[in-house]
Amino acid sequence: GQAKEGGLARFEVIAVDADGGRTALDRANWSLSKLRTRWQWYNLRGSWQWESATERTQVASGELALTEKDEAVLDVAVERGAYELRVVNADGELTATSLRFNAGWHVADSAQDTPDILPLGLDKQSYQVGESISLRLQPAHSGKVRVAIVNDRLIDTRAFDVEAGEASVQIPVTESWGTGAYVSATLIRPLDVMAGRGPTRAIGLTWVAVEPGPQVLDLALITPAQTAPRGSFDAALKIAGLTPGETAYVTVSAVDLGILNLTQFETPDPEGHYFGQRALGVEMRDVYGRLIHGGEGQQGRLRSGGDARMRMAAMATPSDVLMAEFSGLVEVGADGSAVVPIAVPDFNGGVRVMALAWTDTAVGSASKDVIVRDPIVVATALPRFLAVGDRSRLGLDIGHVSGPSGVVEVRVEADSGLDVEGGANQLVTLAEGERKRLSFPIRAVAIGDPQLRIRTVLPDGQKVLKSTTLPIRRNDPEVVLRKTLSLAPRERLLVDRGTFADLAPGTGLATLSFGAASRLDVAGLLHSLVDYPYGCTEQLTSKALALIYFEEAAAAMMGPEELPPSERVDNAIARILANQSSSGSFGVWRPVRDSLWLDAYAADFLSRAQAQGYAVPAVAFGHALDNLRNSVNYTKDFKHGGVDIAYALMVLAREGLASIGDLRYYAMAKGGDFTTPMAKAQLGAALAHYGETALADEMFRAALRQVSTDRSEVRGWRLDYGSDLRDGAAVLALAAEVRSTAIGDPQRLANALARRPREWTSPQEKAWLLMAAHALAESGAQGLRIDGEPAADGTAIEFEAAEIGDGKVVIENGSRRSKQVVLTTFGVPAKARPAHGEGYRLEREYFTLLGVSASLESVRQNDRLAVVLTVHPEQPRRARLMVDDPLPAGFEIDNPNLVTSGDVGGLGWLDTDAKVERAQFLDQRFTAAVNADGDQSVRLAYIVRAVSPGRFHHPAALVEDMYRPEFRAWTESGRVEVVDAPH
Repeated sequence: GQAKEGGLARFEVIAVDADGGRTALDRANWSLSKLRTRWQWYNLRGSWQWESATERTQVASGELALTEKDEAVLDVAVERGAYELRVVNADGELTATSLRFNAGWHVADSAQDTPDILPLGLDKQSYQVGESISLRLQPAHSGKVRVAIVNDRLIDTRAFDVEAGEASVQIPVTESWGTGAYVSATLIRPLDVMAGRGPTRAIGLTWVAVEPGPQVLDLALITPAQTAPRGSFDAALKIAGLTPGETAYVTVSAVDLGILNLTQFETPDPEGHYFGQRALGVEMRDVYGRLIHGGEGQQGRLRSGGDARMRMAAMATPSDVLMAEFSGLVEVGADGSAVVPIAVPDFNGGVRVMALAWTDTAVGSASKDVIVRDPIVVATALPRFLAVGDRSRLGLDIGHVSGPSGVVEVRVEADSGLDVEGGANQLVTLAEGERKRLSFPIRAVAIGDPQLRIRTVLPDGQKVLKSTTLPIRRNDPEVVLRKTLSLAPRERLLVDRGTFADLAPGTGLATLSFGAASRLDVAGLLHSLVDYPYGCTEQLTSKALALIYFEEAAAAMMGPEELPPSERVDNAIARILANQSSSGSFGVWRPVRDSLWLDAYAADFLSRAQAQGYAVPAVAFGHALDNLRNSVNYTKDFKHGGVDIAYALMVLAREGLASIGDLRYYAMAKGGDFTTPMAKAQLGAALAHYGETALADEMFRAALRQVSTDRSEVRGWRLDYGSDLRDGAAVLALAAEVRSTAIGDPQRLANALARRPREWTSPQEKAWLLMAAHALAESGAQGLRIDGEPAADGTAIEFEAAEIGDGKVVIENGSRRSKQVVLTTFGVPAKARPAHGEGYRLEREYFTLLGVSASLESVRQNDRLAVVLTVHPEQPRRARLMVDDPLPAGFEIDNPNLVTSGDVGGLGWLDTDAKVERAQFLDQRFTAAVNADGDQSVRLAYIVRAVSPGRFHHPAALVEDMYRPEFRAWTESGRVEVVDAPH
């Protein structure tokens, strides 16, 4: 601790035994020493280094006795300086403890830890404008001190002569210091040739806080210390000294402390934000380093700046209903007061109430913690989810807090889909302050989100209802089955239970595409693209690109509880821009430069979204276009490639920013050097935007010839995430977009695309096939009847197996011509599939943390296991892989920090060099995006903990090449049993 100069330092001394309990000590000796640190330089093998030497001068000593109940109070007189208090056991075996502390003025954290640091001290913690600071220095030698006042600029400089030992200088605080400033002091000792001593300098830096005065509001927050759940309480606020006629506003948040701990959320501090310490905003340079031999010496450290280091909070996962309430904007009354009601859900635990207040000239904040609890608290312990057929248990911790003790009746009810096995009604007797645990076996029956309701009758007759939701899922890899059908006039197609016969109940979903675009399966593509679970910049862009053109169709296929397509597009714009760097380029997972092609793809989407009426930030979009223009201007010539240049030119041309000279040059001199049909079509589209129809048609015809001749597709790595199928769809979409007739009848190209086999498609293929379908834009609903009613004008419809149940949906062709439809089903297979691989083989193993192979037949609760996933390529291949490992319900990921760019430092026995681009640690699965190259296996690892007793389904793990998705592999599924930990 610290003590005032010339005063007393008080210490409380206790004795503890080996177990940490208090104990008695008849006699202990104490001594107080003053410390002085000196630095000495020495030469080791031709290199100058330094070391510190601390001198101790004893200034006081004595004896004291310690009892088992009371601490001994020790007061020692101190002056300014550094001290060490040492206490030694004088009875029996020698034990000792010591504590270092500073006495005197405040000394900055950048205290002397290298020989070129000048210790500085202040006489106060903060100052007002007009006062003077007393800056105390401790120079190791005499010399000249140059003092500079800085924040984000140089404010003032002064020079002083000082003698070795201690010195004090006075500096006035002016308004130019703002909310605070740094004081930098540089001590210089000149060269002394006669003494054989070179020049030296030492630097000190400390922050001086300036009191904000009336710019900080005096905000008082009054809340009850404790309240009951399932009700509300009032948060009363009062701003003292509010200027008459000045309007003040407040917002109030009430958030579960468990959430705040889990997310490491710090209470908002507007005072600290506006008036707190800032990072040093200037650089400090001198030529001292040139006076020392470059190969000698050790670098010192100058540490200072804002308090930006993250503080790790206790991360306790909340087990009850979460609470997060926000008041919105509340205007404070003329007297400076406001009352904000806070609704409290079915929640027991701590709540932090956080209030922010502001006027045009000032800010303020306050916070209070409120305990929310019933007289008898019921806390639930459940798995985070279950799979159909899983058996586990509901654990109830019942604790008496207040009110009458006695017999408590507990009844558990569950929605359909979840069975409470055995007795659902139990009685428990609680004494005052006693806690007991009850257990109710449960079994998952059907997929859904059933609620568990715990009804409790307290000893005084009060009834308490607590509800919780337990998701039931089937997380195995999905299968897709696509059928193209031709319905003759009056012919019917039934969608019923038989449509989903091979799929697990509750997982089946079917889409029906019809009309001119039916052969491209608009409905199936739209469903699989919108539900694509991963989210790099390319994938976010592909999903949103389709939604801006198929908003109505997507809305018709989504349930009312799902986020509307327009909001999904808005969210995608925000997430894509979050991956934009300051140069305007876009990274795959983070804001770094990845490739010009990805930059153009993201900018293309932003351009199209803006044209469709979506709000795109002008500055960010401008940076994206500037980046494309700069990249095109400085690109190198090529003889084979150009896919990124063509895309950038097309986006710039649409925005009127391309050079017509560049477009003509690339078309006439380099047209044959563009390697893909899509690149040629993009250059054609760019020319068409500038009215160069003849050149544009020439590029489109060249693109079509390449699509037509490349019938046997080679699925290799491509920088542009593409394939022949994607390129053909892009040629069709872009030609239709600029109304080019160079490709002839677009239906012929659409038929050619539809004939390509494609059980699995990449996000790029889905997006551009949908763009091509949009280009064919005609409805095929005429004459189709669904359950006797005319089909809505459109191209797609969706059916869920759970909604159809035992019924059926009848699709009838009521026209006089045949109608082509595509029926696509999605779902998890009803029967477990054996392990399989195409292009890859996936292996999943479990080990103890010591590297011993572990069995999942009987895992003890709280055991930790390492999950090792190994991807074996069948041949050398470069790929962007996604590994998806669903967890069994009884497991949770234990250490989300284990896998960071392939780092498995916690498992010394495991070798891995996987380049992990992105890893996600979710409640139900672990996913990792990995760039693979060559024939080397890819190995990943993470740690799980067995948390919930029971018997659980273990879904299969999956690996897929995200842009050649036919290359995929999955493991077998299985069962996991978690048994109770031994007591």
